[in-house]
Amino acid sequence: MPSNRERIRSTHAADGGIVLDIDKGKMFSLNASGSAIFQLLEKGFSEEKIIEELERRFEIPAHVAKQDLDDFRKALRHHALLTAHQLPASE
Repeated sequence: MPSNRERIRSTHAADGGIVLDIDKGKMFSLNASGSAIFQLLEKGFSEEKIIEELERRFEIPAHVAKQDLDDFRKALRHHALLTAHQLPASE
């Protein structure tokens, strides 16, 4: 089975992004916050750092950023778009 790097492609802009699963032939459209989260997860940022970055970029409270992150991780797991080591556990 190909690694995620081989089967997942993404592109990002200020207003969102696109993620393509080559194996499944599926494309996913991301809004700005989803795009930011996806990129931060790919870079290996911790949950705490992702929440801080979402608070800063989108001027939202920490509890909203955490809920957004949790919901997005759930969707990523459902669609197998990132590997387990790219999905920091909830604290």
